[in-house]
Amino acid sequence: MTGAPAVRLARAADLAQLAEVQLSAGELFRGTHMDFVADHPPTPLEDFEAACTAATLWVSEDAGRCNGMLLAEASRDDLHILELSVAATAQRRGIGSALLAAAIAAARARGLASLTLTTDRTLPWNAPFYARNGFVMLTPDATPGWLRAILRQEAAAGLKPEWRCAMHLSL
Repeated sequence: MTGAPAVRLARAADLAQLAEVQLSAGELFRGTHMDFVADHPPTPLEDFEAACTAATLWVSEDAGRCNGMLLAEASRDDLHILELSVAATAQRRGIGSALLAAAIAAARARGLASLTLTTDRTLPWNAPFYARNGFVMLTPDATPGWLRAILRQEAAAGLKPEWRCAMHLSL
């Protein structure tokens, strides 16, 4: 890949490639406290189809193959990022930042107030990455109830609350 990453809204023809991107990206977690992510099943195709229809799924591509994706949902006045994944062979090339920039631009164009997400606070490619891109870690008191509910669901699914955080980017 040369130059800036090619990022665009996903098309139906891209969706079959996204599980491979997720599985490859998950390998980055091996040997960390989130090792189990590497074995997590990919997002169901129906979820990708819905996000594609809603224009809340962006992909990066190189040589006609998807190598990164950002999956989000628009609700309330926010674009909530569900997942940002870059294939292992394409990491450290600015693809994650390019995908994030596309989602931010789309949220602004839609007139949304902010972007939100939940993530691991300790791994350098999670909360620190988002902080470098302008996101702020929310304190428990500043975290809206709906984001606290997501954090509780994550805890119930086995993610340790002391490693999780909610983040916010005002537009």
